[in-house]
Amino acid sequence: MKNLLTILFITFFSVKGIAQTENINSGKYHSAKEHFETKYKKQEYSKYPKFQIRLENDRVIIGSVKIIEFSRDLEGKFKIILENGLLDPMKINGNPVLKISNMDELALLNPNPQTKRFKFWIFAQNKSLEKGTLEYLLVGGANPYEYYFEIQNENADENTSFKEFVEGAKLTYLAYGGIII
Repeated sequence: MKNLLTILFITFFSVKGIAQTENINSGKYHSAKEHFETKYKKQEYSKYPKFQIRLENDRVIIGSVKIIEFSRDLEGKFKIILENGLLDPMKINGNPVLKISNMDELALLNPNPQTKRFKFWIFAQNKSLEKGTLEYLLVGGANPYEYYFEIQNENADENTSFKEFVEGAKLTYLAYGGIII
C-alpha cells in the first residue's frame, strides 16, 4: 500500500509540473503584451536579398559591412530569421554591428497564423570608451535592452513550417521595449 501511495504521489506531482502553462499576464509576456497593446503600429521594412547574406560561425554578415552576432546556443529557428535578412542592425542600434544575446518567440501574442512576434536582447556597445572604466560599464550596460519585432507572412496558415513562414515573411514591426532590470 505504501508503495502504491508513493507511486501515485510521484505521478500526480510530475504530471502537474509538466502541465503548467505559460501565462500571458506574467513572466516574459507581461511587458511585451503591454507594449503591443499600447505602442503597436504596423510598419513596413525592406528585406535584404538572400545573395547579400551569409552565415559565418556565430554571426550573419549582410553585404560587407553589417554584422549581427549571436551566441552559440541560439536556437536554429532564430538563425533562420537572421539569415533571411529581416533585421537591420542600423535600424536597431544605429551601428553596423549588433550583438544579440537572447531571442524568444512570444507565441501567446501571435494574433493569427500569418503573424509571429518575438523579443530579443542586446547590450549597448560604445567602442570609444576604455574597457574596465566606470563609464564603459554604465554606457556598455550591465543590463540589456529589450526589443520587440513582428514578422508576417500573408500566405501562411497553421500548417506552414517555421522555415517556410520566415522565408516568405516581411518585418512589420520593430521597437525598443525597455531595459531589463
